[in-house]
Amino acid sequence: MVGLTDEELMRAVQAGDEAAFALLYRRYERRLLAFLVPYVGDTAFAEDLLQETFLRVFRQRASYEPRAPLRTWLYAIARNLALDQFRRRRSHRESASPLGEETQVGRDPERLPDPAPDALGVLTGREAATALRAALLDLPEEDRAVILLSRLEGLRYREIAEILGSTEGAVKVRAHRALLALRKRLRRETM
Repeated sequence: MVGLTDEELMRAVQAGDEAAFALLYRRYERRLLAFLVPYVGDTAFAEDLLQETFLRVFRQRASYEPRAPLRTWLYAIARNLALDQFRRRRSHRESASPLGEETQVGRDPERLPDPAPDALGVLTGREAATALRAALLDLPEEDRAVILLSRLEGLRYREIAEILGSTEGAVKVRAHRALLALRKRLRRETM
């Protein structure tokens, strides 16, 4: 079963194969979490969203049609769940706050786990990683998604467009503008 494609695994899940679902979970658990943690800015929240993503996959297994790669469907579910939770949290905060004060739930860069050591991390240290996480969290939601999905997850712009319900051209423009904004913010941080 390990040699099956994602789509073949999902067909097995649709047929009721629990082992296929467990294998699909193991295949995508780390990748989705690696996307969700910097996307939402909170590890525990990201872990909850990961569980909810796979619960939704299981519940909606009958509706899956392999028109696009399965990973596109998985990332779209995870992103949509995160957006729904952000909206609920914001609505709850706004109704609970008598002065209308808004805190930035899920936007604390110190709560993000340190990235695995890489050349940049070794050369520039913890401050650079913290500045990058903060800069990512300051990007508009769709720009952050484009950067994380393209740079961290290695998805093609066409796949990202499907996840975001956009066009490939719009995603390319978002990626370009988001990278410029990140560079500008990081230059300000280092000056």
